[in-house]
Amino acid sequence: MDAQRAKARPAARRPLAALLLAALLLLASCGRAPAARRVEPRVRAVLEAHGAPALQAPLAAESVPLLLVADAAPAPAPAKRPPGAAPPAPEAVVSAAVPFAPGALRDVRFIRLRDARGAAVPLRAKPLAVWPRGGSIRSALLVFGAALAPGERAIYTLDFGAPSPSSPSQRADHPPTQAPPAPRLTQVPQPFQVPRAAVLDEALLPNPDGPIAAVLPPSWYAASLVSGPQLPVMDDRRFPGFEAGIEGALARMTPAYDAYGVTCSAPYRTYYDGPHALYQRFLRNGDAARYRRARAEAVWYRQHELRFSPDRRLAVHVCEREDWTPAAPLSWQVLRRMLGQGMVDDYLLTGDPAAREAVLAMGEALRQNQAALTGGREDVLRVTERNMAWVMMTLSSYYALDPRPELLSALRGLADRTVAWQQQGASGAFEHDLTRADPSECERGPRGGSPFMTALLVDALMDYHALTGDPRVRDVVARAADWLAERAITSDGRAFRYLWGCETDAYDDSGTADLNLLIVPVFGAAYALTRDPRWIEVGDALADVGVKEMLVKEPKHWNQAMRAFGRYLGYRAALPGAASESQLSAGP
Repeated sequence: MDAQRAKARPAARRPLAALLLAALLLLASCGRAPAARRVEPRVRAVLEAHGAPALQAPLAAESVPLLLVADAAPAPAPAKRPPGAAPPAPEAVVSAAVPFAPGALRDVRFIRLRDARGAAVPLRAKPLAVWPRGGSIRSALLVFGAALAPGERAIYTLDFGAPSPSSPSQRADHPPTQAPPAPRLTQVPQPFQVPRAAVLDEALLPNPDGPIAAVLPPSWYAASLVSGPQLPVMDDRRFPGFEAGIEGALARMTPAYDAYGVTCSAPYRTYYDGPHALYQRFLRNGDAARYRRARAEAVWYRQHELRFSPDRRLAVHVCEREDWTPAAPLSWQVLRRMLGQGMVDDYLLTGDPAAREAVLAMGEALRQNQAALTGGREDVLRVTERNMAWVMMTLSSYYALDPRPELLSALRGLADRTVAWQQQGASGAFEHDLTRADPSECERGPRGGSPFMTALLVDALMDYHALTGDPRVRDVVARAADWLAERAITSDGRAFRYLWGCETDAYDDSGTADLNLLIVPVFGAAYALTRDPRWIEVGDALADVGVKEMLVKEPKHWNQAMRAFGRYLGYRAALPGAASESQLSAGP
């Protein structure tokens, strides 16, 4: 939030057995408001034509539908062919990055694919990342061939987790010692043949921007925890106003979201991690159009906002001085522009090696810069909560893709500093000099805290907790939630003080209630860690106000509302009678 707006403050402003059904909901939800739940006639035709025959094929232990959507294209030039004959659809290389929940899969060679008729599809695969705790596969890249006409859709079936019926002696915990021979992508399978196990191919390259997109049901993405806990849009009965408001705002934004460019001073396009916010939107809807939009934003960020070192081992935002080296602390403005969460989303959901390169290069720059950030005239990471937050998010993303001991040590060092920071005060806030951070927002301190920056830090802590299980995170998050609910809230109980502890401005009004949607995920995280349902009661009440006051007129504010509220819904989905408790562990 910029200083001018802070001063103005206007007064108003899975079960897996259910996944086949989720495919129907996925198709019905594409491009529709959450309240519209009927199945469109053309979608019903797809299900009737492709769904029933697929069920006749031999079923593996676990299955999930994979929706293929071919991009629309202009009508081809007239060609000589028999009257009434449709032109053949060319075969395209399709790639899909499939995320898996912790413990669900340990060997990609136990993945199989069937087309819409139930026929086995030759498949190549490789792991993209593993869960550091337990070592199971977090995401796998699948590549295969498919022929769809422009605008056509088909429902394939992905089987995994059990040996091929042709090799009943193999078990998931004893993978085959030799991979089957590599199939050609042009091979034409016979209907209902035994599914062929995937061929492990470590040199496999993705085709994330090819003419056919492959997406999974939002319930699958939610259960996989690929980007933290989620609740599919169609299951959100509690906050329909958020779903309609966030979509409508994006469609009506003037100028359009993607009309914004790079700026190092004014509100800018990717603040609050635009790629991450747009991927959160995709994961909760699961449709090809939202996938394409999130993917485009991730590519745009890398092409326009990152500067790599000559050897491409380090990357910083283009707003940093060109002569920067790790011996000098990165500027505060640059720390908030290092978008680790969005880039790790892009890699885990597309397999694009450019996304992995960006995560590792940003992470390494921050790892090498850690001594300068914390050991100079001041601890830059403790000047404001968001400085620590953005660095922790990116280092968590780095460790998620490259779980080496030295990276874990650097990440734990940040956690140590965060725990000690909170313990140095009695309030539960991460107390710091408010005037030092921004004199235009607080002319005279003394020490205080920022609720919205604290929310970013809690989000980072939950990423870290998902990777490490550090038990200290529970108490840190619970104390921060107590502080927000008891001391940082406005006297009318409708919002949070923009700053807490400022002597020259109490910020005791609800003019910043649009920030509620960024902050209430702290209460969801507290519930996830403590199972105390009062945190959801507090969060829901403040979320109701936040939805009503949602300010989403430009990318910064849209990202602010979208980047974490889906996680809040994922946390609260574990309330008794809602969703399974397996959705409660966040991930970067």
